Amino acid sequence: MKSQLFARILLACLCSASVVALQSPSTSGSAQTSVAPPQIPLPTGPYGIGRIGYYWTDASRPDDYDPKLRRELMVYFWYPTAKSGGTKGQYFPGAAQMDALPEIHKIMSREFGNAWAQIVSGEISSHAIDHAPIAKSGLPFPVITFSHGLGSTGFQYTVLIEHLVSYGYVVASIEHTYTAKAIWFPDGRVVTQHNDSPPAGLSQSERQKWMIKQVSIGISEGAADVRFVIDRIEELKRDKPHSALADAIDLKRLAAMGHSAGAEFAARACQQDSRIHACVDLDGGMVPVAALPLYEDDRMMRQPLLFLEAYHPDDRMGGMPDEIAKYKRVREQQLQELPPGSYAVVLHSPEIAHPSFSDVPLLFHGHDGFPETPVVLHNLDLITRFISDFLSKTLRGEKVSLFDGRTSPLPEAIVTAYGH
Repeated sequence: MKSQLFARILLACLCSASVVALQSPSTSGSAQTSVAPPQIPLPTGPYGIGRIGYYWTDASRPDDYDPKLRRELMVYFWYPTAKSGGTKGQYFPGAAQMDALPEIHKIMSREFGNAWAQIVSGEISSHAIDHAPIAKSGLPFPVITFSHGLGSTGFQYTVLIEHLVSYGYVVASIEHTYTAKAIWFPDGRVVTQHNDSPPAGLSQSERQKWMIKQVSIGISEGAADVRFVIDRIEELKRDKPHSALADAIDLKRLAAMGHSAGAEFAARACQQDSRIHACVDLDGGMVPVAALPLYEDDRMMRQPLLFLEAYHPDDRMGGMPDEIAKYKRVREQQLQELPPGSYAVVLHSPEIAHPSFSDVPLLFHGHDGFPETPVVLHNLDLITRFISDFLSKTLRGEKVSLFDGRTSPLPEAIVTAYGH
């Protein structure tokens, strides 16, 4: 999450001047004083949290960097269980094995700061119990695929994921290979993020074209991951004798969600795949290009979309004023083309920023420009309320207060309905 944001890649492609990242100050190289480890808040829903990891290979796609391999993914299913109080589980499965590798220890310590040692030791924990029995009530549950941001991992969204699961959703969190900071595979391999550099000798124009092409390829690959995972979930449904999740999953109520780069993966998958019934884009706008992926096939989203973003003032969006103005015009045009039931929500709460959708401000609370814990938790609560109400409305057909057509009851949010 501290690493370069996906939106910033596009800015680097299109702007010759220096840019301002859409995030709080970097935590790179920070030296935190010793404080009590941050605690993941106990989910408020009626269910407990279970988790199981799957290692899957997409035989139809080659690995990006090793021609001998096919596309490999780790996918972690977080699912409802019987309520179990304050039971604690691993925050980051495989953390101890990863930490034993000196180079990975360096990478993850830079990413998480002092919190990495606390994650490895178990001082920072989740409420997810590996292989816990699935809740017997409420079956089957709506399903959400989740895609993390560039240089992040799905585990850095534990607060959001656990909240949704506690209210009766199954979340399939995809560790996007080469996009994630580091992925631990069951055979002991750890695959880290790849940052490709343009070939030497390119002109500025050629360099920009190369980088734009790489971004397009990256979104396509991430969307293909989402669609492949849906394929495998369909197989789980058919394999009832060998899949404990088969009866727990309702693919007729399926949403795709992502943050930052992962928001573009989810949005592109929604453009391509009618099996997805709702889409949630968390701060995924690609300034100064577009809010949603643009491809030559001109595919538009057929599902209701929640475009939920933090407010970013113009002087922190990067690019020249005319480029920002163009982005806003394209954004509005894309939103106007959305189907009924779609909403754009801009959050104006104090100190909200790009990382606020993740656990990062909680892990670094009060350090390096990140807010103190009460502010962090307030922003997370605001974010989860909008996501929960949107999913309740679109996947469960429930009446919800935040999207009932009236002025938003929350003064910290501007809600605009689209698709009339």
